[in-house]
Amino acid sequence: MLTTAQREQWERDGYVMLGQVADDAQLAALQERIDALMLGTAPNEQIWFQLDSESGEYGDLKFGSGRWEVPTLNYRKIEKLERDPLFLAYIQHPLFRAITRELIGENVSIYRAMFMNKPARRGTHLPYHQDAGSQWSLDRDPYVTIWTALDDATIANGCVQIIPGSHRLGLLSERGHTITPEQEARYCREEESVYLEMKAGEVVLLHNLVLHRSGINTTDQPRRAFSVVYMDAATRDISGRGIFYPVVFGKPVL
Repeated sequence: MLTTAQREQWERDGYVMLGQVADDAQLAALQERIDALMLGTAPNEQIWFQLDSESGEYGDLKFGSGRWEVPTLNYRKIEKLERDPLFLAYIQHPLFRAITRELIGENVSIYRAMFMNKPARRGTHLPYHQDAGSQWSLDRDPYVTIWTALDDATIANGCVQIIPGSHRLGLLSERGHTITPEQEARYCREEESVYLEMKAGEVVLLHNLVLHRSGINTTDQPRRAFSVVYMDAATRDISGRGIFYPVVFGKPVL
């Protein structure tokens, strides 16, 4: 459960640092599994892959087929990790059960379970954005993301940078995601931002409407992270594609 102070910070700032959650053994297992997925030594055809861009420019990213392509540690994103037993067990951590019960309710599904990677001396610059909007094709916006550092996250290796309290602005674009240069100039002043530097195994709770971005990795070590968007199990896809989202706590809501 969140303490009173944590709940007040969540409402005020839109984020809460939860400290160390993954212990050393669990962290090592997650690190080993994600590298094995990237290198193809633990193949799983149910998982979605995206390679990093060569330029580091967000606009140069290619989405392709989502299939694993080559053995490399330069994948930028891997999704559908709830289909891996090790990651699913972590998604269902007792602390995450308690937090989602408090903030969402008894029946909880996930929109995505996603590995984010900034490889050594690489990484794509991700501009300020919100994780919501019509492009998600949901009947309501999720607002709970739990983000785990799989490596130490620092300013030098492209840690997440947020604008505390920006979730209270509401959705800045109906479509969501990236904002306009004018909005960035108005709402994302550097002196008001916070860099979420974290040790490996530490976790931050993020409101999906908090404006956030991240830079490139200028170090010789990767910056790996695992991000899960939790939502009410009653949430429905409205794209017409018949997508159903996996329930991780409680029961499906018909």
